[in-house]
Amino acid sequence: MFKHILVPVDGSDDGWVALDQAVEIAKEEESVIRALFVADSRIIEAPYWTAVTPDDPIPSGDEKRTELAIAIGETIADFGAKTLAEAQRRCDAAQVACEVRYEVGAVVNVILDAASHADLLVLGRHGQGAAFAGPHLGSVFEAVVRHAPCPVMATQAEVTPLLKILVAYDGSQRAQDALTIAANLTQSQNRDLVVLVVNDGHPDMLNIFAQAKDWLDEHNIPAKTLFEEGEPAETILRVAREEAVSLIVIGAYGHSRFLEIFFGSTVDEVVHQAIVPVLICH
Repeated sequence: MFKHILVPVDGSDDGWVALDQAVEIAKEEESVIRALFVADSRIIEAPYWTAVTPDDPIPSGDEKRTELAIAIGETIADFGAKTLAEAQRRCDAAQVACEVRYEVGAVVNVILDAASHADLLVLGRHGQGAAFAGPHLGSVFEAVVRHAPCPVMATQAEVTPLLKILVAYDGSQRAQDALTIAANLTQSQNRDLVVLVVNDGHPDMLNIFAQAKDWLDEHNIPAKTLFEEGEPAETILRVAREEAVSLIVIGAYGHSRFLEIFFGSTVDEVVHQAIVPVLICH
């Protein structure tokens, strides 16, 4: 299912957690990890910088600026090479196939372009400690999640064994994709599956709940099915805690309050408040 897994790495703790989480999936799926380091071209080019520090102004003149840009680029390239070497080492230690790639450009655009050739994008929620890797990963997280052409897994602060999966279902095509992926993940490793339909006032929610149960029966997939009333994000998070799940799978947008992903939406609230990884299906 996930034959090519893209992981942006920036040398931060969250980036390594994302890589290690991806490695665990790759071992199950026999996937290839594609580790990507993106150097922000704006930092390398630095066309508008006026000072490196308050006491160390950048000399005027194109020649001096070019020299500075070259020095910055070399520093970033060295850091990127070391980061990718560590990514390769971790994958080799786990006996997982790995491809490493260094790119210079607009961080979001480079990640999204690479994601167009991936089956899964695994992303740390924040980037920390990568002084020359461009914006912290958290600052590009919204744009990447919103526009990614493949499913995105937002990891937690540490690697989480995926033992029990909760999928939020609202009858939309993205929710159906989420249900299919969750079912495949549970069947491949004999995990427990919980399917939740939240009645948030949409008139068809009982029919949608029946639709989910029919799909599970048709595909002979055992699951615990829940029909709960309440605000979608709050209910998803509550059920995730009560059921002690280790992964939440959700469609990027759908019906009613799931209309589309934007910060402040159901998806955003779930991603940022969940204590387990969240897999967002596009």
